[in-house]
Order: sequence, then structure tokens, then C-alpha cells
Amino acid sequence: MRTNFTVKIATLIALVLICVSADAQTYHIGGISISGNRKTKPNIILCEMEALTGDTVSANSLPLMLEKSTNNLLKTSLFHYVTITPNRNELDTTILDLDIAVEERWYLWPSANITPHNGNLNDWLSDPDLSKIDYCAGLKKYNFRGRREAVYINTRFGFNNYIQIGYQNIGLDKKRHHMMSLALSTSRQKSLIITESENKSLYQEFDGIKTAIRDYNHEITYTYRPKTNLINNISLGYLNIHVCDSVAIVNPDFLGEGRTRLEGVLLKYEFRLDNRNSNYYPLTGSFTSIFLHQKGFFGNSLNITKADIDFRKYCQISNRLYFATQIYASLSSKGMPFCQMEAIGYKPNILKGYEHNYIAGRNMMYLNTSYKWEIVKPHIWHIKRLNMPRFNKIHYAIYMNAFVNGGYVSGKNLDKENLNTMNDVMLGAAGLGLDLVTYYDRVLTLYAAHNIQGNTYFGIGFKTAF
Repeated sequence: MRTNFTVKIATLIALVLICVSADAQTYHIGGISISGNRKTKPNIILCEMEALTGDTVSANSLPLMLEKSTNNLLKTSLFHYVTITPNRNELDTTILDLDIAVEERWYLWPSANITPHNGNLNDWLSDPDLSKIDYCAGLKKYNFRGRREAVYINTRFGFNNYIQIGYQNIGLDKKRHHMMSLALSTSRQKSLIITESENKSLYQEFDGIKTAIRDYNHEITYTYRPKTNLINNISLGYLNIHVCDSVAIVNPDFLGEGRTRLEGVLLKYEFRLDNRNSNYYPLTGSFTSIFLHQKGFFGNSLNITKADIDFRKYCQISNRLYFATQIYASLSSKGMPFCQMEAIGYKPNILKGYEHNYIAGRNMMYLNTSYKWEIVKPHIWHIKRLNMPRFNKIHYAIYMNAFVNGGYVSGKNLDKENLNTMNDVMLGAAGLGLDLVTYYDRVLTLYAAHNIQGNTYFGIGFKTAF
């Protein structure tokens, strides 16, 4: 703790000495030294910097440049801690040399967990059923080759039987403006959500049938990243879904028009602008994502157009008080099969106050707002007896939050009789919660919510809603 405090004081003193110069004073970035990167290649770190050797920075904009560069590096999830210290060059005081000190994370992670098949823990706790559990195991190598790439294999057994392999963020150029990712997956289920009624998902399993649905999904993605905060993703994929005859008989709209097979080429484009100070518990900044999907093309059995828009804004109101808001909308063309619909109550669209509901539709929108009060500021707890630098410092913070949300799911123009009472009506809830922000980007949330339909819920989560 003392060492970290000393580094912060030294950095602050350096900034004060530099910024007391005239407002018009500008500096040229000189040498950049990097320490602590045992695995990570230097160019991966330099790609996240807002200024590089030879660039000019004014005295007024220097603190913001350093803050943004630090946040960029932390948002890569490659490092626990990052400190960037500017130093005046001894031979020329108009030149600033930058010292970047990082502490790397542990990059090879086996995974083993038990989770509800739909990602909605609170819904499962209201009616525990071991047949609706996924047993997950996998292995992921982050920062593969020291280049911020990742290779992984994921498996699931239980409700979903699933295997996926992938290779992410393959750099195609030194500055990593161009990247590529690959993912191959296959899944099968014996039991499945066959339809919905009275705002609940209805499950069905068919006697003598071991596989009610089988799904193949393969995808290749090209990423263009012209700036540190701007990403363009273009994906080309192939989707092939088979269901048994019984599924099509019970719900002809499951794949649409009584089909037992649905296949097509997928084309996706995502525009993402991320100016948040953190990607797992942001407090300031903004985030914008526009996601366009074309599933299938003219003449195919699958021909659906879909657009998702996600905008989030975070701001600091006072020393310890923060405000956050999110607006999300998903719009689809007519003919969307039941199995492809998004639903409130199914991950990631889990709206507080409606955790126990399943509200699917072709069009959806919701609004989240939250005030966050910082009870315990970010702290670092040092475990002195543990001689492992990656694990002997634990970061934690505690926030109380008051939230209000609202939503709307359209059930109009569906190709089936709608038995949900929460379609085409306003949804809304308010409540209080407590967030514990911990090590390795983990957030434990406890909350209570009351919705406008008169229901009260107590919930638990391991990630924030937005």
C-alpha cells in the first residue's frame, strides 16, 4: 500500500510541476519506457496510448491524455494496475518522457461453474429445478502470444449440451487497426422453451427423443479499429437449426411456418464507440453500440432483418454521487421465428423487477437509470503473506444504488396467439441495491425491486445490469 501511495504522490507532483507552466506551453512526447510487461508485447501497450513519441500535447490537456491512456490500458483487462508518469527530459524541458508501469493479470484460466440455462439466477431460485441447470467447463488463454489475442474452448452439459472453440482478436497489422476472430459452435437440447404463456416460459421434453433441437453456428469476424475507443465489426456466419417433428407440431412458429429446419447465411455489422472509464463498472463516460443483423437472404428459408441500439451515459454529480442511464431498443422484421426472439427475462435482457417473467416479442425497448452512492472508495488490500504479485493485492469498492427502469415489448403482428399479459403494456420498476466491486472485474449485486404490476422482488447478481 505504501509503495502504491508513493507512486501516486510522485505522479501528482510531476503533473503539478509540469502544469504550472503557461497555458500556451506545449510538450513533445519523447521516450516511452514500459515496465512490468512480462508477457505483453510493447506495441500492444502503445496501441492504447492517446499520445506517442513525436506527438505534441498542451499542458492543459496533459492530465486528460494520461487519464484516458490509463483507462484504455485497464479496459483491455490485461492489467490489474497501470501508472503512467511524465518526466521532463533533462536536456530539453519541452520534451516529456513517459514511464508506463503495469502489473499483469493471470492469463490462463480454467473455468468450471454451475449456472441457470437462461442466465437468470433469480428466476431459477424462485423455482429450483436441476434439469434447468448448465454445468460449464472450459479453458481460456487470454493475452495469447502476448498480443491481446485469446484462444478458448467452452463446454456445457445439462439443459444445454454445447461446445464452442474460438480464436479472438488476431492482429493483422502492427498497430492492430485490423483484426480477425473465429468461432465454431454446436449445441443440442433434450428439453427446450417451446412457447410462452402468462408471462412465463413453457418447457417441454418429448418421450423417446434424446435431441429435440440441434444448432450449428459458425462465424468469422473482421474488426476495424481506427481509434482506441472506436470499433467496427463485420461478421459472416452460417446458422443451421434442426428440431424434431414434435416441436413443429406443438409450436409451428418455433422455426416459423411449421419448419423443422432453419438455415441461412448471417451478415452482421456493429458500430461501437466506447468512452467509458471502465468496461465492467463504469462511473463516467458514454457507450454507443449499433448492431445490424441480416439473417438469411432473399429466397432462403431464413430472411430476417434486425437492428439493436444501445446507448449508455455515465456522469459524476458530486464527490461520491454518480448517475447512469441506458436506452436499449431491438427492432426486427416480420416473420421472426420464436426461437430467435429476444425476451425480457432472458440474458442479457434481465430487467430488475421482472426477473421471474419471460416476455418475448419482435420489438423491444427498455430504459435503465441508476444513482450510485460511493460508500467505500476503491481500496487495495494487500495480503502480505501471499508472495504472488498477481493475487496478493485485492481491489474492492462498495456502492449503494437507487434505480428506476421501464420497458415495452411488442406482441403485435406475431404469427401466433399471444397469451402474455405483459406484451404491449408499459413495464416499470424501482428499487434499491448494493454493489460490491471486486477483483478480476467481478461485481456482486444485492437488490430489492417493486414493479408497477404490484410485485416485489429480491434479487442477486454477479454483474451489473449496465
